[in-house]
Amino acid sequence: MSLKIIIALIAIMLSACTSDNEHFCARYEYVYKQLDDPELPSYGEMKQALQLEINQRPKDSDQQRFMLFVLEEYHLEIKPGHKSPQAFCMDTKRWQYYP
Repeated sequence: MSLKIIIALIAIMLSACTSDNEHFCARYEYVYKQLDDPELPSYGEMKQALQLEINQRPKDSDQQRFMLFVLEEYHLEIKPGHKSPQAFCMDTKRWQYYP
């Protein structure tokens, strides 16, 4: 087996070992950081659009619900400024508050 294949297999196995909570927090950080974009619509506009999508397609709205969850936390500024969103998520177990 070549070295590249072995490295690829190890990477796949390690990523498979990632817990659901770590995956949740990685998603949390990604969405949270996207909200720093100054060209995004206002909080109210984004919230309204997400709620509309959720109401129109309740069974297919997992991503919108997650985005709304993070948007609310971003708007409330509950994350201390010195922590990364992922560290904050892991330390405070944000997945426990996700509906």
